[in-house]
Amino acid sequence: MNKFICFLLVVLSLTSCSEYQKALKSEDLAVKNKVAIEMYEKGKYTKAIRLFEQIVQAYRGKPQAERMFYMFSKSYYNTKQYYLAGFQFENFSSNYPKSEKREEAAFLGAECYYKLSPVYSLDQTDTEKALSKLQKFIDAYPESEYLPKANEYVKELREK
Repeated sequence: MNKFICFLLVVLSLTSCSEYQKALKSEDLAVKNKVAIEMYEKGKYTKAIRLFEQIVQAYRGKPQAERMFYMFSKSYYNTKQYYLAGFQFENFSSNYPKSEKREEAAFLGAECYYKLSPVYSLDQTDTEKALSKLQKFIDAYPESEYLPKANEYVKELREK
C-alpha cells in the first residue's frame, strides 16, 4: 500500500510541473509564446487560448504578432467560441491588410457570424449581421476560393 501511495505522489508531482503549467506561471513572454504555439499545433486550443490571452497585448506591433494573432483567432474558432473568433478575425483582417492569411481570416470571421445565426423563429439580429459580413467578404474578394461557400451561406441566411 505504501508503494502505491509513493507511486501516486511521484506521478502527481511529475504531472503538476508540466511545461504548460510552468509557462502559465512564468513571466517570460517568449516561453509563453513558445508553449502557446506548441499547444495550438497539438490541437490543445483551450490551453493555447489561455496563454495567448496573457501575451497578446505585449506582442502588438512585433514581427511575430501576425502569426500569433492568427493562431489566437483560429483557436477560438476551433473551440466554437464564435463571437470571440469573429471579433478576433475581424481585428486580424484590419490590422494585417497585407497578410497572406487576410482573405481566409475575413471568410472565417464571416463564417463565425453565420454559425451564430439562430433558427428562423428567433431574433434575427445575428442573421442580419452574418449577411452583412458575408456580403462585405464577397465584395472584397470576388475571386476568392471561398466565394462558393460564402454564396451558399448567403442563400441559406436569406431563406431564414
